[in-house]
Amino acid sequence: MNKKYKLHLVFIAICLLMFMPYPAAAKPLYQTHVAQAKINDKTLQKSLKQVKKHKAITIIDNLSVPPFHKRVTLPETKKQSFCLVCHLPLPHRNDERRRTFMNMHSRYIACETCHFRPETTTMAYRWLAYDGIDAGNALSPRRAAKVTIDSNSPSARKHKAQFKKRVPLSPQPGARIAPFYKNIPVLLFKDTPFSQKIKKDWKDANENQRAEIKAKLHAPLNKEGPTCKKCHGKDETMLDLEILGASAAQLKKIQNNTIVRFFDRFKKTDERIRINKLLQ
Repeated sequence: MNKKYKLHLVFIAICLLMFMPYPAAAKPLYQTHVAQAKINDKTLQKSLKQVKKHKAITIIDNLSVPPFHKRVTLPETKKQSFCLVCHLPLPHRNDERRRTFMNMHSRYIACETCHFRPETTTMAYRWLAYDGIDAGNALSPRRAAKVTIDSNSPSARKHKAQFKKRVPLSPQPGARIAPFYKNIPVLLFKDTPFSQKIKKDWKDANENQRAEIKAKLHAPLNKEGPTCKKCHGKDETMLDLEILGASAAQLKKIQNNTIVRFFDRFKKTDERIRINKLLQ
């Protein structure tokens, strides 16, 4: 094969690559489930009732209740969840007993981690950047450095450990634990074309159309999130905390969380337990 013929083949190959259609980028799994959602009349009527009852909530900025409480403004990240198109940044409101702790989780757990759990699909949970130069991409977990304490006395080791710098589990500020399917984040962000279309469709829709949009968006979701033990327990947990970068000490603290043990003592929804029992 002469040189001229080889160059001719290379030219043809380049032309084929230039004009060959690229495969469509895989859609996030949640978006696929929304597109495939089948809504029955009962669900649609329930959604319509919720749309009619809905009232916009006004957030009071710089709320302060002297002399103890002052609410700080939550920092915004470069990427924001699609859920925030409609929901508040602190979305949990109904469960008065646990809503503060659930809202705290929204700072480092993606909404879909708790509320998108299809029974027939196995997903992996990894860190996802919501801010910084890696925003929108998976992050490698932070590996806590091993710290040795030069003392043979258990009490001395314990005392020194109290003042040891605590390495956060999150690999960087704004990162959240999110579900992945086939190495692609399951969730959507507010800046995606799908999110922008939903926002426009909702604005232009009447009540019946809004009810249908709401029903389809929520069809793949679980209203109730997993129990605390699903992440804070030792058996059959959703999250592999070691893969997420937890050290042995962090793993122990998460699995033996005081707040989780406190909530486990409630057996009835109207049962009251004094706050001083929190430390028991």
